[in-house]
Amino acid sequence: MDSLNDKDFNQDPLDLIKKLKPMESRKSKQEVWAELELMLQKPAKKTGNVISIFAKKWQIAASIVLLVAACFLGTKFYSKTVKASPGKQEIAVLPDGSTVHLNSKSEIAYNPIWWAYNREVHLTGEAFFKVQKGKKFTVISPIGTTTVVGTSFNIFARDNDYEVTCLTGKVKVVSLKTNEKVLITPNQMVKFSNTGNIQLNLAVNAKLATAWAFGKFVFTQVPIDKVLREISLRYGVVIKDLSNSKELYTGDFNKEKNIELALNLVCKPFGLEYKKLPSGAYLIQKAP
Repeated sequence: MDSLNDKDFNQDPLDLIKKLKPMESRKSKQEVWAELELMLQKPAKKTGNVISIFAKKWQIAASIVLLVAACFLGTKFYSKTVKASPGKQEIAVLPDGSTVHLNSKSEIAYNPIWWAYNREVHLTGEAFFKVQKGKKFTVISPIGTTTVVGTSFNIFARDNDYEVTCLTGKVKVVSLKTNEKVLITPNQMVKFSNTGNIQLNLAVNAKLATAWAFGKFVFTQVPIDKVLREISLRYGVVIKDLSNSKELYTGDFNKEKNIELALNLVCKPFGLEYKKLPSGAYLIQKAP
């Protein structure tokens, strides 16, 4: 069958479907749907004031097919998002009972309806995952993916920085830039270079990676600008860094109610000072 004609409108829907099968193998999906749409738009033949019963049956069948297709696509692409705003943290419970602790200004998105068939979580920011035993899913970020089974791990994925630390179980990390893959176990960490290459650290204190979840800041040889950025996110306050400092900061402290206590700890050792602006933002610059 090469095309649909007027006679096809008076056929039983089941017969029409049978005729469509060989046509589908020779035509693209776009061509098939275009002809179906044309048939839907074409008026049914009438005998006096009576509409052809076969045309009416076909229209009902076609409507059901389109409705089912719309529902299928709608549920497949449905997404639920959980966000932690600046200065806040959130905990999300996934459909299988796994939990995600979101750090400030982080978010995840997943499809709860299709979770049983496609366990994928899209992450932007930082989060600590605790996965139910025997449950497998993949965490997707712009530059890397992490696949796990019954484990706990921390992912830091902000801008071009990507770090994964394994606390329990096994974690597979893939760089989307280089397609490199690595499997890490407890107290191991991977991070990506600027080119997307995987850098592996086989001996870390994994618990330090989740210190943020307990109200602590922990930094080891971290550039000052990144330290200030993390303080900005955790307190939900704008920090404008004009110091251009290239120093590396190492230290740990609790998140106090007053952000100025944290800024003093970080800035003073490097000869920097902070100033609160009328807008509520903080300006960081070199001390005179």
